[in-house]
Amino acid sequence: MISQKTIDEIKLAAKIEEVVGDFIPLKRAGKDWVGLCPFHDDKDPSLHVSPRLGIYKCFVCDSAGDSVKFLMEHEKISYPDALRYLAEKYHIEIEEDKKELTPEEEAAQTEREALLAVNSFAEKFFIEQMNETENGRAIGLSYFKERGFQENTIKKFRLGYCPEGWDTFTKAALSNGYKLEYLLTTGLTKQSENGKTYDFYRGRVIFPIHNASGKTVGFGGRILAKGKSDKVAKYFNSPENPIYHKSDILYGFFFARKSIRTKDNVYLVEGYTDVISMVESGVENVVASSGTALTDGQIRLISSQTKNITVLYDGDNAGIKASLRGINLLLEAGLNVKTVLLPDGEDPDSFAKSHRDSELVEYLEQNATDFIRFKTHILLQGANDPIKKASVIDEIIATIALVKDEVTQTFYVRECAEIFQVDEELLMTKLRKVVWKKLNTAKSGQPSTPTTSEPAQKQELPSPNKQSPVQRTKPEPNTIESIEFIVVKLILQYGLYEITVEHTAADGGSTYQPMRIDQYIFNEFASEEIHFQNPLYQTFYEEYARIAEQSKSQEELIQNFVNHPDKSIQNLAIPILMDENPEYSKIWKSRYDVFTFSTDNNIEKLNAEVENVINFFKIRLIEERKKLLIKLLSDDQSVEIQQSIAKRLSELDQMRKYYADLTRTVITK
Repeated sequence: MISQKTIDEIKLAAKIEEVVGDFIPLKRAGKDWVGLCPFHDDKDPSLHVSPRLGIYKCFVCDSAGDSVKFLMEHEKISYPDALRYLAEKYHIEIEEDKKELTPEEEAAQTEREALLAVNSFAEKFFIEQMNETENGRAIGLSYFKERGFQENTIKKFRLGYCPEGWDTFTKAALSNGYKLEYLLTTGLTKQSENGKTYDFYRGRVIFPIHNASGKTVGFGGRILAKGKSDKVAKYFNSPENPIYHKSDILYGFFFARKSIRTKDNVYLVEGYTDVISMVESGVENVVASSGTALTDGQIRLISSQTKNITVLYDGDNAGIKASLRGINLLLEAGLNVKTVLLPDGEDPDSFAKSHRDSELVEYLEQNATDFIRFKTHILLQGANDPIKKASVIDEIIATIALVKDEVTQTFYVRECAEIFQVDEELLMTKLRKVVWKKLNTAKSGQPSTPTTSEPAQKQELPSPNKQSPVQRTKPEPNTIESIEFIVVKLILQYGLYEITVEHTAADGGSTYQPMRIDQYIFNEFASEEIHFQNPLYQTFYEEYARIAEQSKSQEELIQNFVNHPDKSIQNLAIPILMDENPEYSKIWKSRYDVFTFSTDNNIEKLNAEVENVINFFKIRLIEERKKLLIKLLSDDQSVEIQQSIAKRLSELDQMRKYYADLTRTVITK
């Protein structure tokens, strides 16, 4: 187990903006950073990252936490694995507690951790077999070198070889303590009907598959032996399992991530060797869909790093037509799509091998074309009669309708009109009909016939951010609830800070003593028997008392609320903490100049602010009590009760005037 000392050191060193920024692009927004949230389909930046607090918060999908929590959620890894990732990133030596795990602790090790450990062992085993055994060098290593792969590239992508033996790997894994059930789950080992186990990848070269943080989550194995039956697949791949979901993985993404962000563009190819050959030719911002049609999960992965993608196609027209749907998905996700059509008989692997370094980059840049021209070129092949051409136009317009930006749509329509030599306005009319139909479908769930009563170009499709489940909502100003909210903000942001409190001595004189803000507020609440009317604020107040007693600093207290297990408490605390200073109504600011200055750097202002907030709170409570008493007076009461109520109202008026004088509030009625 990782020692608490190491955990504290890791959390102290980890910078939230750097950790989150490793996975998604962030832009400066004042003292904070913002970016597209990776935990939902985000079109507008809704993820806020606060270096000051060391937290992230999405105000749409409700995700929040610190650096460790972000890694756990984004990479689907365990708490210890997230700590180890950060320790490696910040060069911190991990100190393990010198005690053996109890049976309960050992049982608590998750299946995910076990599967990752099995894959890590397998990767090392395959690498060692290829580089340190005679057969491995003669068969596996020689294959990669024949493909033109350099030694540093082979090491970078952690390529390996599984020996021919029936169960060489399985025996090695079992002898090292790895359980058979995990070997079977990962697909590294298979079991025949009679119960005999064997190595799934035996006799194949191995391409490890890594997730975005570099963890080995699966493998691809290519057959080498000649003369094998055609029924035997050229590639074997890991089955779906708890750590490997093919639809969420892009081969090479971990190695390409930095280059993608630097270049602000990604090249998309199909296979493992396509990626490796292009990297060897100097193009590092390249990933592969691993032979599958693009999925929403893969597109989200791309969108987390760049909005620009260039899709590479070889000369197989049938294959191209089958993959055009992927372009539509990319456009729907708001990406800027370009395509490169390689010469006949070439694929990215072969073309990269024959065009090294600058020659390859130059070709890709000069031959990249927008999707309109590319798709038109492909669909027009064999479309000789007007009806087929009209059908192609309809399909192109349907694709343009997926583009989010109306100005870009206009340029694409103009380009389409030039290609087909048709009237631009005619195509714009077609586009409006498609957009209008999409709009009605989005609203009602049923297709609708376009009409001319409402111009389609003035409509916009609903944005997922228009109705968000988590808002930075604040109560109406100058109500009881609004002042309760400010009290919550004060103790959460400054509770452990000290202010100077005046005490009246027995002889009538005054003494001044330091007191924590939260203690001052708790004392005032107790003496006046004040309770929050908002149930959530009252729950927070009670939870604060528990947490504050255990917290050694304001920073520790804040982190306890940031990571609070109760989502309602967390959702109340984080938006408050993301604000750099408390915000007050304009009426308050005009009444007390104390509220027009920052409390962060002026303890005297903070001192006065706390007192004024509590006193103003008391004024509002007195007013609420008066309303209840006045209502009682209107009822049919005895003379004695009416006199008692009147006396109490007079006392409340005097108390209200007293607190109004303290806060310099003008009583108008």
